[in-house]
Amino acid sequence: MSGNHVIFIHPDGSSPSDFGFARFVTEGPDGRLNWDNLEEARVYLGHMEDQLTGTSNGGAVTHATGVKVYAESFGFEVARDADGNAIVDEETGRFVEEELTALSGTNQTIMQEAVAAGKVTALINSGVIAEPGTGAFAAEVGQADVPADATGFAAFPRGQFADITRQVVESGVDIILGGGLVNYLPAGTEPPAGAIYAESAEQLDSISTEANIRPDTNLIELAESLGYTVVYTAEELEAVAADESITKVLGIFANEDTFNDTIRDPEGDLRGYDENLANTNTPPFIPSAPTVGEMLEASQTIMERHPNFENGSYTVLEEEGVDNFGNINSASGKLESLIRTDEAIGVALDFYERNPDTLIITAADSEAGGLQLDDTDETAGTSRTNPTGLNLTAAPDFENPADGQQGVGTDAFVAEPADNGNVYNFDVTWAGTPDFAGAVVTKAHGLNADMLPATVDNTDIYRAMYETLFEEDLPDREVPEFVPAPEPTEETGNVIFFHPDGTSPTMYGFGRFVSQGPDGRLNYDLMSDSGVYLGHMEDRLVGTSNGGAVTHATGVKVPSGSFGLDENGDPVVSASGRAGVTILEEAIAAGKATAVINSGFIAEPGTGAFLAEVESRGDVETITLQVLESGVDVILGGGEIHYLPEGTVGRFGEEGTREDGRNLIEEAEADGFTIVYDLDELQSIPDGTTKLLGIFAAEDTYNDNPEEQNQSLGLDNYGQFLPDGSPTNAPTVAQMLDVALPILSEDPDGFMVVAEEEATDNLGNDNNSRGVLEAVLRADETLGVAKDFIQNDDPNTLLVTAADSEAGGIQVWQPTPFGPPLPEIIDSVAALPVNPTDTDTAQNPVDGAEGRLVPLTTFEAQPSLDGDMGNFVTTWAGTPDFAGNVVAKAYGMNADLLSSTIDNTFIYEMMYRTLFGDDALNGEATAELIDLTGFDSDVSVGVSVMRESAFDNVLKFYETDIDGRVDGLLPGDTGYEEAAAANLLDAELSVDNVGSMDAHLVLAGGTYYAPALLINGNENNLATIADAALGSSRIQRTDNVWSFEDAGDNDFNDFVLTLNSVEPVI
Repeated sequence: MSGNHVIFIHPDGSSPSDFGFARFVTEGPDGRLNWDNLEEARVYLGHMEDQLTGTSNGGAVTHATGVKVYAESFGFEVARDADGNAIVDEETGRFVEEELTALSGTNQTIMQEAVAAGKVTALINSGVIAEPGTGAFAAEVGQADVPADATGFAAFPRGQFADITRQVVESGVDIILGGGLVNYLPAGTEPPAGAIYAESAEQLDSISTEANIRPDTNLIELAESLGYTVVYTAEELEAVAADESITKVLGIFANEDTFNDTIRDPEGDLRGYDENLANTNTPPFIPSAPTVGEMLEASQTIMERHPNFENGSYTVLEEEGVDNFGNINSASGKLESLIRTDEAIGVALDFYERNPDTLIITAADSEAGGLQLDDTDETAGTSRTNPTGLNLTAAPDFENPADGQQGVGTDAFVAEPADNGNVYNFDVTWAGTPDFAGAVVTKAHGLNADMLPATVDNTDIYRAMYETLFEEDLPDREVPEFVPAPEPTEETGNVIFFHPDGTSPTMYGFGRFVSQGPDGRLNYDLMSDSGVYLGHMEDRLVGTSNGGAVTHATGVKVPSGSFGLDENGDPVVSASGRAGVTILEEAIAAGKATAVINSGFIAEPGTGAFLAEVESRGDVETITLQVLESGVDVILGGGEIHYLPEGTVGRFGEEGTREDGRNLIEEAEADGFTIVYDLDELQSIPDGTTKLLGIFAAEDTYNDNPEEQNQSLGLDNYGQFLPDGSPTNAPTVAQMLDVALPILSEDPDGFMVVAEEEATDNLGNDNNSRGVLEAVLRADETLGVAKDFIQNDDPNTLLVTAADSEAGGIQVWQPTPFGPPLPEIIDSVAALPVNPTDTDTAQNPVDGAEGRLVPLTTFEAQPSLDGDMGNFVTTWAGTPDFAGNVVAKAYGMNADLLSSTIDNTFIYEMMYRTLFGDDALNGEATAELIDLTGFDSDVSVGVSVMRESAFDNVLKFYETDIDGRVDGLLPGDTGYEEAAAANLLDAELSVDNVGSMDAHLVLAGGTYYAPALLINGNENNLATIADAALGSSRIQRTDNVWSFEDAGDNDFNDFVLTLNSVEPVI
C-alpha cells in the first residue's frame, strides 16, 4: 500500500489577483506568500457538465470523484434521455438522478476510498462542515432527498446541511474540524458548555429551526459514541493536539461559519459588508475559533502519531471565507480569509518538509467577485466601466465604486514597503457579486506536482490526488493533447517574446469558450510552463505599458513613466550592466537577426521600448526614428503618419506628423528595406529579402473604441478604409510573424523577435468585449505560429509570453446554479449587482456580442465534450489597467526556467540566458579589479611597484561596481575611458625606470577599484580594463600581481603592481 500523503487546499473563489491582495498587504509587492512558493502553477478550467462556471457543490463533487457533473449535483449524476437531455420528473419538477461512478470506477469519493484503505483522514473548513468543499467528499444528497415542499436554498441538494453533517460524522474520517453547531443539534437543544460562542437554544433556534438545517438527532452525541473527542475552541483544539492518546477529533467552532459574512443581530441580521463589519465593530472571523492553519497544524500533529500514518494520509481543507466574502464584495473579509489560507499553505509546506512523500495541491472552482487592484490616493475611488463612447442618456457610463479598508470610499489599503522602501496605496474594485468562470490558478508542490498537465481541468485535481494516494494511473479526459517541444540541440538559441498586452486567463477563457468550447484548448493552453506574473514598477503597484516594456527589455524595475530613462533622466542600466542598451540592442550588436512586430503603431512601448529611449512615450516620431535606425532587420506594424513629414499624405490617406521634415519611408527604402503595406504585399516579398519594413495602418490596425462607437462609425474591430473607400487589408500579428521567421532563421547567429498584440489592451481598456474576443484569438494564433516553428523548424528557440497588467478585468458570467439559462437576446437592461453597502447596491452593466445596448445579444459557447454549454455575457471591473490576473507562459528552449511565480524582471533573464548562455548574467567580479567589498571601513593597501619603460608611467585607481562599471558605463562602452579619467582618485603610484619601491595606499572599503595606467603621465592616454573589451588587453593579472602594457610590445613589464597586504585602518 502507498504511504503517500495528499493535502488538498481549496481557497474557494480565489484568483491570483486575490493572492496579490494578500501579498501587497502582508509582504509588500516584492515579498512572497507561501502560495507563491508552491513550485508548480497551472491555469485551471472549472466548467461543469452543463455550464461554464463551476459551482461550489458541483466543483467539489468533481474534485472528489474526478467526474464532470451537472451544476446542482451533490454526489449524484443527472439522468439523461437518448438525446442527452436531462430528465425531469413530471410530478416534482426536479431532475431525475442516478448513482455516480467515480473516475476510479467505484461509487465512492476519494475520501471514502482513503478511509476504506486505512489512511489517516481529515476534513477542515472555516465554514460549516457541510459546505460542499468538505461535505461533498464524505456525503451525497440527491434530488430525491429534498422535501417536496422545500423552497429557496432548502430546495436544492446542497442545502440539506443537517443530512450532510450527519453523513460526515458517520463517514469514518478521523479528524473533522469546522463550524456549524446548528447542524449538529436538533431544534430546542441547549448548546454544549464548551461552545462559548453559543448563548442558548433560543439563539440557535433564531438562526433556523428548518429540517434542512437542524437534524432530528443529536449528532454530537452520535460523534462521541463513535469515539470522537469533541472540541469547541482554538484552546481546546490545541489541548487535544497535545494529548497523545487522542487520534479522533471533532471540532465545532461556531454556530454557523467561523467567519461573519452574516452578522446575527436580534434587531435584524446584516450582511457582512465592510461597512457593516466596521459599524458594528464585528471582526471578519469569530475570535474563539482556530484559523484553518491552526486546524491543519493540529490535525497534522494528530495524524503523525496515528498508528495508520504509515499507510498515508489525506486532508481536504477549505477556506470558505474567501468565497463568501467575495460574493458580497467585502474586501476586508476576503483579505483576512486569504491571509488565513496562506497560513494554512505554510503549515502544509512544513508538513512536506517532514514528509517529502506528500503532494500539496490547491485550487478554487470559480472566482468570487472578480476582484481587481489599482493604485489610488489616500481614499478608495471609482472606475469608469463599460462606456459606449456615445454619451447616451439611456446608457450612461457606470462609475464602479471601489473598496478601501472599511468599504466604499474609505481609507485606501496600504501595501507593505517594496524592496526600494516605497509604500503604495491601493483600492479594490469588483466585477460583481457572482461567481465567475474567472482566472483560477492551481498550485502544487512536492510529490507528483510536476505531473500536472499544461492546463488543468477540474477533473485533473482528483486524478493527481488519486494517483499519488493510491499509485494507480487513471484515464485522462479526452481533450486536445499537449505536444512537448523537441529537445534543444545547442547551448544558446533564439527568442520569440510575445506580449499580448492586458491579457489574463479569463480573457483567454473567453476566447476558448467561443472558439473551441470549454474542453477545447488554445495554443496558450498548450504551452508547457506557467507562472503567475508580478508586474509592479519602481514607483507603483500596477504595471504600465511603457514601464513594463522597459523592464522586459532591460531586466530592471523602472519608474512607471519610463521609456528607457531612469528617474534622473539617465539611460536605464540593464541587468547585463549596459547603460541604455536593451536585450534586443545587445542581440543586434551580437550579429543576431532581429524583428519588432505590432498590431499597433511600431512606437507602441511593447516594441518601441526595446529599441528607443525618450523622455515621453508620446514622442512617437522620435521613437519611430530610433527603431528604424537601430539596425533591426524586420519592422512590421502600423503608424505610417509617424514615418512621414507634415504635409505628406500617406498610403492610408492621413498626413504625416513629423516636424523634422524627414520621410523615413524613403530613407528606409534607400537603406535597403523592402516596403510593404498590406497582407498581399507582405506575403509576396521577393525571395532573399533580408530587411523588411511593413506599414499596415495610419496608426493602429485595430479601432480603439467601445463597440457601440465603432458601430456608429461603420468600423469593425480591425481595419479602416483607404482613400478610395476600399477596406485596408492589414495582416494579423500571426501573419506578420509567419513571414518574419523564415527571414530571421537564415542568420547562423540566431535571432530575436519582439511582438505585441496591443488590441487586447486598448480594446480591453475600452471594455469592448466584441473587440477583445477577436484580439485574444489573434494573439493565440500568434502563439500557434511560434509553437509550430519550434516544433517543426528550430527546437533551439524559446517562446515566452506575458502581459504587464490586466486591462479592464473582464469576467464571463452565466446564472449559476439557480437561475434560468440566458436567452440569445435579452430585451431589457442587464446588469449585475456590485459592491453592495449598508445603504446601496450598485448595478454594473453587462456586455453582449454587440455591446451593452438593448436588445443585447448574448455570446454563445461552443459545446463541451458533454454537450451544449449555453449562452453567456461578460462584465468588467473598469476601464483601467489593474495589477490583475496575469499568467506568463513559455514553450521550447529554457521554458522550464519559468517558475510558479515570477517577477517582471525575470522575463529578461529567461531571454538573456537563452540568447547568450546560462552564465551570461552571472555576477563574478571582473578579474582585474581590486575587491575591498569585505571591509566596512578604510583599508590600508600595501603594494610593491616596478617599471621597465621609457615612459614616465603613473598608476591611479577609480571606483567601480562588480562589473567594472563607472558612471553607468561598462568596459567597452563608448565614453568609458573618459568616465574613468573623470573619476580617478588622488592617490597615485610612480617609480623611476628600472626601479622598484614599496608603498601604502588608504582606500575606502566596501567597493571595487580598477587600476588605470596613465601612459607617460597623460590622463588622456590610459590603459584600463576597457581595452580587453575592445580586443587589445593592456592589463594582466596573475594572483596578486597586475602587469601593464603601455606601447605594444606585449612584454607586460612597463609597470607591475604587487599587492602585499590589505588591512583595515585602525
